Amino acid sequence: MEQPPQPPQEPQQPQPQPWGGQPWSRRPQPPQPPPAPRPWGEPPVPRQPWGYRPPASPEGPPPGPRPWYRHPVGMLLIGAVVLILLALVVPVFTGGGSEPAPTVTSGAFGSPGTTAPQAATTTQPQTPDEQLRQAIQAELGEAGDVTSVAVPPGGQVTVTWEIRRAGSQGLTKNNARFGVMRIMRAIQQSQLTAGAAAPGVRLLGRYQQPGSATPVTVVRLRFEPATVARGGFEDRRYLEAFELADAAVIDPAFRG
Repeated sequence: MEQPPQPPQEPQQPQPQPWGGQPWSRRPQPPQPPPAPRPWGEPPVPRQPWGYRPPASPEGPPPGPRPWYRHPVGMLLIGAVVLILLALVVPVFTGGGSEPAPTVTSGAFGSPGTTAPQAATTTQPQTPDEQLRQAIQAELGEAGDVTSVAVPPGGQVTVTWEIRRAGSQGLTKNNARFGVMRIMRAIQQSQLTAGAAAPGVRLLGRYQQPGSATPVTVVRLRFEPATVARGGFEDRRYLEAFELADAAVIDPAFRG
Protein backbone atom coordinates (compact mmCIF):
# COMPACT_ATOMS: atom_id res chain seq x y z
CA MET A 1 0.00 0.00 0.00
CA GLU A 2 1.49 3.30 -1.03
CA GLN A 3 1.99 6.00 1.51
CA PRO A 4 0.72 9.43 0.69
CA PRO A 5 3.48 11.93 -0.26
CA GLN A 6 4.99 13.88 2.67
CA PRO A 7 5.14 17.69 2.47
CA PRO A 8 8.67 19.03 1.99
CA GLN A 9 10.39 19.79 5.27
CA GLU A 10 11.87 23.21 5.83
CA PRO A 11 15.63 23.29 6.40
CA GLN A 12 16.50 23.52 10.06
CA GLN A 13 17.59 27.03 11.00
CA PRO A 14 20.92 27.28 12.86
CA GLN A 15 20.54 28.02 16.51
CA PRO A 16 22.10 31.32 17.66
CA GLN A 17 25.33 30.95 19.51
CA PRO A 18 25.52 32.29 23.07
CA TRP A 19 27.82 35.16 24.04
CA GLY A 20 31.41 34.21 23.37
CA GLY A 21 30.60 32.00 20.39
CA GLN A 22 30.43 28.72 22.41
CA PRO A 23 27.42 26.40 22.23
CA TRP A 24 25.17 26.11 25.18
CA SER A 25 25.96 22.46 25.67
CA ARG A 26 29.28 21.40 27.16
CA ARG A 27 31.76 19.85 24.88
CA PRO A 28 32.10 16.15 25.36
CA GLN A 29 35.21 15.31 27.32
CA PRO A 30 37.23 12.32 26.26
CA PRO A 31 36.99 9.53 28.77
CA GLN A 32 39.80 9.54 31.30
CA PRO A 33 41.73 6.31 31.54
CA PRO A 34 41.20 4.58 34.87
CA PRO A 35 44.12 4.76 37.27
CA ALA A 36 46.42 1.84 37.20
CA PRO A 37 45.81 -0.57 40.03
CA ARG A 38 48.32 -0.43 42.82
CA PRO A 39 50.36 -3.62 42.98
CA TRP A 40 49.78 -5.82 45.93
CA GLY A 41 51.93 -4.94 48.88
CA GLU A 42 53.03 -1.47 47.56
CA PRO A 43 52.54 1.30 50.12
CA PRO A 44 50.16 4.08 49.14
CA VAL A 45 51.59 7.28 47.60
CA PRO A 46 51.91 9.92 50.33
CA ARG A 47 49.93 13.06 49.85
CA GLN A 48 51.86 16.24 49.05
CA PRO A 49 51.69 19.12 51.58
CA TRP A 50 49.53 22.11 50.92
CA GLY A 51 51.12 24.60 48.50
CA TYR A 52 53.50 22.05 46.99
CA ARG A 53 54.57 22.77 43.44
CA PRO A 54 56.26 20.26 41.24
CA PRO A 55 59.87 21.11 40.31
CA ALA A 56 60.37 23.10 37.14
CA SER A 57 61.44 21.26 34.07
CA PRO A 58 65.12 21.51 33.11
CA GLU A 59 64.30 23.31 29.93
CA GLY A 60 62.41 26.06 31.75
CA PRO A 61 59.52 28.11 30.47
CA PRO A 62 59.92 29.94 27.19
CA PRO A 63 61.40 33.45 27.65
CA GLY A 64 58.75 36.12 27.69
CA PRO A 65 58.98 39.84 26.87
CA ARG A 66 61.21 41.91 29.16
CA PRO A 67 59.50 44.38 31.52
CA TRP A 68 59.49 48.02 30.45
CA TYR A 69 62.02 49.13 33.07
CA ARG A 70 64.64 46.80 31.60
CA HIS A 71 64.46 48.34 28.14
CA PRO A 72 66.96 51.13 27.24
CA VAL A 73 64.15 53.66 26.94
CA GLY A 74 62.78 52.68 30.34
CA MET A 75 66.21 52.99 31.95
CA LEU A 76 66.61 56.42 30.38
CA LEU A 77 63.26 57.57 31.73
CA ILE A 78 64.12 56.31 35.21
CA GLY A 79 67.46 58.18 35.12
CA ALA A 80 65.73 61.40 33.99
CA VAL A 81 63.19 61.15 36.82
CA VAL A 82 65.97 60.60 39.37
CA LEU A 83 67.87 63.66 38.13
CA ILE A 84 64.76 65.83 38.28
CA LEU A 85 64.03 64.68 41.82
CA LEU A 86 67.60 65.41 42.87
CA ALA A 87 67.43 68.88 41.34
CA LEU A 88 64.24 69.59 43.29
CA VAL A 89 65.15 67.98 46.59
CA VAL A 90 68.84 68.82 47.03
CA PRO A 91 68.35 72.64 47.10
CA VAL A 92 65.77 72.20 49.85
CA PHE A 93 68.36 70.60 52.15
CA THR A 94 71.29 72.74 51.01
CA GLY A 95 69.46 76.08 50.89
CA GLY A 96 71.45 79.08 52.05
CA GLY A 97 74.72 77.38 51.21
CA SER A 98 76.17 80.65 49.97
CA GLU A 99 75.79 82.23 53.40
CA PRO A 100 78.86 81.91 55.63
CA ALA A 101 78.62 79.36 58.40
CA PRO A 102 78.20 80.84 61.89
CA THR A 103 81.31 81.04 63.98
CA VAL A 104 81.26 78.67 66.95
CA THR A 105 83.37 79.50 69.96
CA SER A 106 84.20 76.70 72.34
CA GLY A 107 85.84 77.24 75.69
CA ALA A 108 87.68 73.93 75.44
CA PHE A 109 89.43 74.79 72.18
CA GLY A 110 89.61 78.57 72.47
CA SER A 111 88.27 81.21 70.19
CA PRO A 112 88.67 80.79 66.42
CA GLY A 113 91.61 82.46 64.77
CA THR A 114 91.04 85.76 63.09
CA THR A 115 91.61 86.12 59.36
CA ALA A 116 94.40 88.50 58.53
CA PRO A 117 93.20 91.46 56.45
CA GLN A 118 94.36 91.56 52.87
CA ALA A 119 97.25 93.83 52.21
CA ALA A 120 96.22 96.96 50.41
CA THR A 121 97.69 97.28 46.95
CA THR A 122 99.72 100.39 46.62
CA THR A 123 99.68 102.19 43.30
CA GLN A 124 103.06 103.45 42.26
CA PRO A 125 102.99 107.08 41.14
CA GLN A 126 103.55 107.52 37.43
CA THR A 127 106.77 109.03 36.25
CA PRO A 128 106.75 112.28 34.25
CA ASP A 129 107.73 110.30 31.16
CA GLU A 130 104.72 107.99 31.49
CA GLN A 131 102.31 110.81 32.23
CA LEU A 132 103.46 112.71 29.17
CA ARG A 133 103.37 109.58 26.99
CA GLN A 134 99.73 108.92 27.91
CA ALA A 135 98.78 112.53 27.26
CA ILE A 136 100.51 112.52 23.86
CA GLN A 137 98.91 109.21 22.83
CA ALA A 138 95.46 110.45 23.78
CA GLU A 139 96.01 113.58 21.66
CA LEU A 140 97.64 111.65 18.79
CA GLY A 141 94.69 109.33 18.28
CA GLU A 142 94.64 107.36 15.01
CA ALA A 143 97.53 109.28 13.45
CA GLY A 144 100.22 107.13 15.10
CA ASP A 145 101.52 105.26 18.13
CA VAL A 146 103.93 106.68 20.71
CA THR A 147 106.85 104.32 21.33
CA SER A 148 108.98 106.30 23.81
CA VAL A 149 109.11 109.60 25.68
CA ALA A 150 112.14 110.96 27.49
CA VAL A 151 111.79 113.93 29.86
CA PRO A 152 115.17 114.68 31.45
CA PRO A 153 115.03 117.26 34.28
CA GLY A 154 115.71 120.67 32.75
CA GLY A 155 116.64 119.09 29.39
CA GLN A 156 115.18 118.57 25.96
CA VAL A 157 112.04 116.42 25.60
CA THR A 158 112.41 113.60 23.07
CA VAL A 159 109.35 111.87 21.62
CA THR A 160 109.48 108.91 19.24
CA TRP A 161 106.34 107.72 17.47
CA GLU A 162 105.40 105.46 14.58
CA ILE A 163 103.42 107.01 11.76
CA ARG A 164 100.21 105.11 11.02
CA ARG A 165 99.89 103.78 7.46
CA ALA A 166 96.84 105.11 5.60
CA GLY A 167 95.05 104.15 2.40
CA SER A 168 97.47 106.08 0.15
CA GLN A 169 100.89 107.70 0.35
CA GLY A 170 99.32 111.16 0.47
CA LEU A 171 97.13 110.23 3.46
CA THR A 172 100.15 108.68 5.17
CA LYS A 173 102.01 112.00 4.77
CA ASN A 174 99.04 113.76 6.34
CA ASN A 175 99.23 111.37 9.31
CA ALA A 176 102.85 112.42 9.80
CA ARG A 177 101.95 116.13 9.77
CA PHE A 178 98.94 115.65 12.05
CA GLY A 179 101.15 113.67 14.39
CA VAL A 180 103.64 116.54 14.69
CA MET A 181 100.94 119.10 15.44
CA ARG A 182 99.19 116.94 18.02
CA ILE A 183 102.38 115.91 19.82
CA MET A 184 103.48 119.52 20.11
CA ARG A 185 100.02 120.57 21.29
CA ALA A 186 100.05 117.89 24.04
CA ILE A 187 103.50 119.04 25.21
CA GLN A 188 102.39 122.69 25.23
CA GLN A 189 99.32 121.80 27.31
CA SER A 190 101.30 119.72 29.80
CA GLN A 191 102.84 120.90 33.07
CA LEU A 192 106.27 121.08 31.42
CA THR A 193 105.48 124.53 30.02
CA ALA A 194 104.00 125.84 33.29
CA GLY A 195 107.29 127.33 34.42
CA ALA A 196 109.72 130.08 33.69
CA ALA A 197 110.63 128.64 30.29
CA ALA A 198 109.29 125.89 28.03
CA PRO A 199 111.61 122.98 27.24
CA GLY A 200 113.08 122.24 23.84
CA VAL A 201 111.51 119.34 21.94
CA ARG A 202 112.93 116.78 19.52
CA LEU A 203 110.54 114.62 17.48
CA LEU A 204 111.46 111.38 15.73
CA GLY A 205 108.82 109.95 13.40
CA ARG A 206 109.36 106.36 12.27
CA TYR A 207 107.68 104.53 9.39
CA GLN A 208 108.00 101.05 7.89
CA GLN A 209 108.55 101.52 4.18
CA PRO A 210 107.14 98.93 1.75
CA GLY A 211 109.65 96.08 1.51
CA SER A 212 111.46 97.09 4.71
CA ALA A 213 111.66 94.68 7.64
CA THR A 214 111.76 97.34 10.38
CA PRO A 215 110.58 100.93 10.67
CA VAL A 216 113.08 103.68 9.86
CA THR A 217 113.16 107.32 10.95
CA VAL A 218 111.62 109.48 8.22
CA VAL A 219 110.91 112.69 10.19
CA ARG A 220 113.42 114.50 12.46
CA LEU A 221 112.30 117.82 13.93
CA ARG A 222 113.70 120.14 16.58
CA PHE A 223 111.75 122.90 18.31
CA GLU A 224 113.42 125.57 20.41
CA PRO A 225 111.85 126.55 23.76
CA ALA A 226 110.62 129.84 22.30
CA THR A 227 108.85 128.01 19.46
CA VAL A 228 107.23 125.65 21.94
CA ALA A 229 106.03 128.54 24.10
CA ARG A 230 104.68 130.43 21.07
CA GLY A 231 102.31 127.58 20.17
CA GLY A 232 99.98 127.69 17.20
CA PHE A 233 99.87 123.89 16.71
CA GLU A 234 96.27 123.57 15.53
CA ASP A 235 95.18 120.79 13.17
CA ARG A 236 94.01 123.29 10.59
CA ARG A 237 97.64 124.28 10.05
CA TYR A 238 98.84 120.69 9.54
CA LEU A 239 100.38 121.54 6.15
CA GLU A 240 102.86 123.82 7.98
CA ALA A 241 103.89 121.17 10.51
CA PHE A 242 107.43 120.69 9.17
CA GLU A 243 107.97 124.39 8.50
CA LEU A 244 107.13 125.36 12.10
CA ALA A 245 110.18 123.44 13.37
CA ASP A 246 113.49 125.25 13.88
CA ALA A 247 115.34 122.33 12.27
CA ALA A 248 113.91 119.55 10.09
CA VAL A 249 115.25 116.51 8.26
CA ILE A 250 112.49 114.87 6.17
CA ASP A 251 112.70 111.70 4.10
CA PRO A 252 112.00 112.37 0.40
CA ALA A 253 108.97 110.08 0.52
CA PHE A 254 107.34 112.44 3.05
CA ARG A 255 108.15 115.76 1.44
CA GLY A 256 105.70 117.82 -0.52
